[in-house]
Amino acid sequence: MIALQIHIIITSQAFKMLRREFLFDNSEDAVKARNYRDRINFSGLQNFNFKECFRLNRIQVDFLLNNVGQKLEHNTQRSHALSAENQLLLCLHWLGNGCQYHGVAALHGVAKSTVCRTIHRVVDIIIDVLFQKTVRWPDDVSGIAEKFFLMGGFPSVCGCVDGTIIKIDAPPLHEEGYVDRHGNHSLNVMMICGPDYTFYSVNASWPGSVHDSRVLRNSAVSQKFDNGWRPFPDAVVLGDSGYGLKNWLIPPLRRNPSNPAEEVFNRCHKKTRRIIENSFGILKERFPCLNYLRLRPEFAGKTVIVCAILHNIACSIGRSSENMQPTEDTDNESEELDENAEEENDALNNIDQESGMERVTSLLQYFT
Repeated sequence: MIALQIHIIITSQAFKMLRREFLFDNSEDAVKARNYRDRINFSGLQNFNFKECFRLNRIQVDFLLNNVGQKLEHNTQRSHALSAENQLLLCLHWLGNGCQYHGVAALHGVAKSTVCRTIHRVVDIIIDVLFQKTVRWPDDVSGIAEKFFLMGGFPSVCGCVDGTIIKIDAPPLHEEGYVDRHGNHSLNVMMICGPDYTFYSVNASWPGSVHDSRVLRNSAVSQKFDNGWRPFPDAVVLGDSGYGLKNWLIPPLRRNPSNPAEEVFNRCHKKTRRIIENSFGILKERFPCLNYLRLRPEFAGKTVIVCAILHNIACSIGRSSENMQPTEDTDNESEELDENAEEENDALNNIDQESGMERVTSLLQYFT
């Protein structure tokens, strides 16, 4: 019985081979074997070249692999599946130069479709695992106010807020809503930074036509502050003149200074708040893809968030002894009040205005 079954199996396999030869007697019509490109090995790069390509040093990349590597690994070894390290380096390479998918594909020895799938996969996993852990106020906030004070002389500062424009392709839906004041399609990204250029809060879900103050007012961090949460007692956030006054949100004095205390207030406010512009500049220099994202708004916002996560990691883990050169984001006109700012601020609650004026009065007493 067993011999009969073996005979039947061998006969069927032989029949399939004969049928295949009959159907594909011409070698050009035969099914071609899949050819895989050789994967590029980046382990031999020197430290400088490695950071130049991937925007992070090896210590920071190892930190990422330790946190997201297990989720990046594929469950199969078929089709020469990319390892977790290969996927991460591919995504970092794209973030670090902003080139198109086919350019990254040629550099890593993979297909363009593989680049697209890998980038989307890595971005989603990094956000799920690391966003809540890295983009936040630190557990130890004892030195934040002192560092801000040494920077510009303004007391009780826990962060500086502003919006930055990230250009994108014209979206297929609601295209007119993404046209910013410069006439470009973009996202208006709100960020709050600390004294060490790291970001404490990021909101990248609003189109470029929306005003900065509206983005902040509808963010989760604004709701937390309105409900009484503070990183430390009496903490304030500094913003430009486009933001409304609250007891925790302090813009510069709009009226012409009438006494020395108001002059010192505005001068210290400006010196302290400029760090948010520097942080934007460093972020966009580190990840040039942010200069123009050829993406739909949803994934463009995720890309900005991932860049903020990686920026915070680069600023806090395994930093070299070299100092970062602060640059300013030239896309933001922080000193100019947008024509819609007055309408946005007039809609604020009178209670917020009154409590904000009380806070400004107490701050002015400090500068007296």
